[in-house]
Amino acid sequence: MISIITIAKNEEKTIERTILSVINQSAKDKIEYIVIDGASDDNTLKVINKYKNKISKIISEPDNGIYSAFNKGINAAGGDYILFLNAGDELFCSGTIEKILPGLDCGLVFADVIIRDKKGRDSTIYYDYIDDFELFYKSLPHMSTFIKKELFLKLGLYDETKKIVSDWQWFLKYFNTYGKYKYIKIPAAIFYLGGISTRKEADKIRKKEREAVRNTFYSKEKQLLYKIILKLFKNKTVLKFLRRILSLFGVVKIYENCSKP
Repeated sequence: MISIITIAKNEEKTIERTILSVINQSAKDKIEYIVIDGASDDNTLKVINKYKNKISKIISEPDNGIYSAFNKGINAAGGDYILFLNAGDELFCSGTIEKILPGLDCGLVFADVIIRDKKGRDSTIYYDYIDDFELFYKSLPHMSTFIKKELFLKLGLYDETKKIVSDWQWFLKYFNTYGKYKYIKIPAAIFYLGGISTRKEADKIRKKEREAVRNTFYSKEKQLLYKIILKLFKNKTVLKFLRRILSLFGVVKIYENCSKP
């Protein structure tokens, strides 16, 4: 069973497409759907209640931000795996969960994400492999990452003192503890640009939070090296080559892909 958690606050214009993408899954009998509404003062809850007979749990009450809502969802979840699909985003197609289910045999399993901008143009987030260099500057996409619930019991919930990067912080904690993942090369979700993490006004908050997290998981020497590399080299092919070379010398730590023999 997969617990899909959608959090929303004042998302009356976008929440319906998210809900429909979940309740119309071909494997709906394998899904527990939980919607967390942060006491919206628009018609968000009205839209949610329109589908209440197809939603497993609805919680509508004030919260202390995104990660407070995430944690409420985790505590309410009864599934073996958890997927966070925020209001406005959607599963890629009606067969997404059916395709993903056979591959859920690792603590953390993720797939590709389609990024859709305001003009409807698409691009794709994908990973060849995961190492601590790549995680230094970007996170796994939570809308296509399936996390075994028991891991939250072992590692703890999301840090509610963070406003933007707590999911990235949690992933770093996971990889530094277990270092294993599985990658399924299919698109699992569509992420629509425009949320809090993609707004310009969030840049200062993000920068401050990122520095705090990096100081926890990376030495000052490694931070300096990685920042210099990222400043000097922008080409993805060159960066991939440098990552491989540095891994041979034990500088870059490559994590274990469970899907490879």
